[in-house]
Amino acid sequence: MKKVRKDDLVNLIAQFYCDFIRLMPVHKITGVENCIDINVNSIYISVIDYNYFDSESNQEERMQKFAEQIEAITFGNLKVTYKGCRNKNSTFLSWMYIANAYEVE
Repeated sequence: MKKVRKDDLVNLIAQFYCDFIRLMPVHKITGVENCIDINVNSIYISVIDYNYFDSESNQEERMQKFAEQIEAITFGNLKVTYKGCRNKNSTFLSWMYIANAYEVE
């Protein structure tokens, strides 16, 4: 099992999140503002986003592209196993669980 630093995984997830799901600067995800929760351990990574999105179908499509690209760039060491989104009464929620084959330091 390959060892990686936790911060490196958070930055990778944040960068891909910004590239494929939410067009925003990476520092807004990883910095003090921390508008998207990314929790990493050696088994899985959870990504939770409470920000507005235009429609569930568009959000799911963007999440699917993210899933395909993150798996490709990590040669299958990160794989989105569960994802979804919901807009109920103007409360927005998107989530992903990513299986992690790396050993986190």
